[in-house]
Amino acid sequence: MKSVAILGFGLEGKSLFSYLKKKKDVDITILDRDPRIKVARGIKKVLGKNYLKNIGKFDVVFRSPGVPYNLPELSRFRKKVSSLTRLFFEKVGKKKNVKVIGVTGSVGKTTTATLLYKILKDAGRKVFLAGNIGVNPLGHFPRLNPGSIVVIELSSFQLQDLNRSPNIALVLDIFEEHLDKHKTFKEYLDAKSNITKYQKKSDAVVYFSENRYSLNIAKKSRGRMIPIVLKNARKFGFKLKIPGDYNYKNAMAAFRAAKLLGVGTKSIVQTINNFKGLEHRIEFVRNLKGVGYYNNSKATNVGSAIGGIDAFQGEKIVLAGGYNKKLNLTLLVRRLAQRDIKRAIYFGAAANEFERISKMIRFSRHSKTAGLKSAIKEAHKISKKGDIVILSPGTASFDEFSNYKERGDKFKKWARELK
Repeated sequence: MKSVAILGFGLEGKSLFSYLKKKKDVDITILDRDPRIKVARGIKKVLGKNYLKNIGKFDVVFRSPGVPYNLPELSRFRKKVSSLTRLFFEKVGKKKNVKVIGVTGSVGKTTTATLLYKILKDAGRKVFLAGNIGVNPLGHFPRLNPGSIVVIELSSFQLQDLNRSPNIALVLDIFEEHLDKHKTFKEYLDAKSNITKYQKKSDAVVYFSENRYSLNIAKKSRGRMIPIVLKNARKFGFKLKIPGDYNYKNAMAAFRAAKLLGVGTKSIVQTINNFKGLEHRIEFVRNLKGVGYYNNSKATNVGSAIGGIDAFQGEKIVLAGGYNKKLNLTLLVRRLAQRDIKRAIYFGAAANEFERISKMIRFSRHSKTAGLKSAIKEAHKISKKGDIVILSPGTASFDEFSNYKERGDKFKKWARELK
């Protein structure tokens, strides 16, 4: 009987438990720092501050993405540490003729992975979507057979302990992100690099070559390198229903990956042109007396926030703020200081930091409110016909909301209540 610990009992920990509990030779214990976590009666558990005390006694420790990779307790037993994603890659590697396409980046992962999935599905391929998007890849495992394709969205936390890479890697724009969990930006980049580090000559990487971090990660691959350039993506002729330059690049990345898998150009372009985007990503909310309201709550880092702002022409009122994950906000504030920004309205825990940087660079077209709701009301008061009001926060939501989805839902609700 193999003794197994699931470290962190969030969404991925629960998915792994559902998979492992079907195995007769596995004895499972749940480990979690939160003493309030609900675990079914009869399941072994260690909760609270001493949850790592006896971690060395287990044969395998499955780390959930929310648990820092470099915890001292884990470093001592590194050979025992695995994860749900690592287990999937180990198992799928034994399947004959099953292709895995991994998608990573600091912005656009879910959009690109979903778009590629739709392209392949519309082309009649047996394709599955999984990973950071919120779907357990192990759940698809019984249905995988020769010819199957798995499109898997991969966060830095899921990539961090991988020792295998996907057959096709998509490396999108990379920016500073998650520095509240990663010790340094280098650690973040090293984690991302595992998507290409173990590729073979027969594999391929599609990458955004104008982003130096994406380029450096692509160079670690031994496979075919396929660069994506914005100018070429824009000229290709996609008729996107979703705004933003980076969505042209996302579409081209999905296009190139699908071509590698033998899908015809006409079929790919048709799916791309019909794609309406995803919730909380430059999502149109309403038009109120000529003022457009857009929800870009998923923009939890500086690069994605700037991308959302750049998606629109004309005067914009930008709502920025929330919980800063130790990111440098200066680039975002410098973008807000440009002439097309009518007003930047800062809200939440990061409002003071935004204001401090604004004063430092002598940017005066800004104001500060306590929370998102009051920021929306202020934007409404100063907006005029032709303006765009966009929530493009540049930070996480944890000061006021449980996640970016709740923040986006509240933005839409409060924006729709305006009269």
